[in-house]
Amino acid sequence: MPKLVNLQVKELPRMYVVGRAIRVKMDMEENPIPALWDRCFAEGTFETLEALEDYHLDKDYVGWLGDWSEDSFVYICGMLMKPEVPVPEGFDWRELAPAKAAVGWIKGRVPEVLFHAHDLTLEALLEAGYEPDHGAGWSMELYNCPRYTNPDENGELILDYYIAVK
Repeated sequence: MPKLVNLQVKELPRMYVVGRAIRVKMDMEENPIPALWDRCFAEGTFETLEALEDYHLDKDYVGWLGDWSEDSFVYICGMLMKPEVPVPEGFDWRELAPAKAAVGWIKGRVPEVLFHAHDLTLEALLEAGYEPDHGAGWSMELYNCPRYTNPDENGELILDYYIAVK
């Protein structure tokens, strides 16, 4: 079972998340997100985004979740960029207003860290006296290098999970 090993609260600047988007059904009977990541790697999405290095806010890849409806949400596989970024043709993007965010470091194995990151981070931020800002309309997974990319001797890694807070 994954566990939260760190919780930080950060002030985030105005930014864009830029990448490739899909709409995902809430029931998750079929999870299209892994196929989106595969497609992004195969089609050169990250090479295109990495070439925009003057606009990077972070060099790590993100999975952004937002635009929730009653039965679905949008998932963007991409990178965080400065607002001035020239969004490449055919790419999706969302503007994120400046926000305060709780960042949970979730340690464990894939896929469990991915399935439990939201709940573990939410529980910890509530215990720390913070309130989630549902009005911000997003959360995101940040795949930090090396925390996520280099598993430890037990095969465990750390996923950074962001939730906007008031």
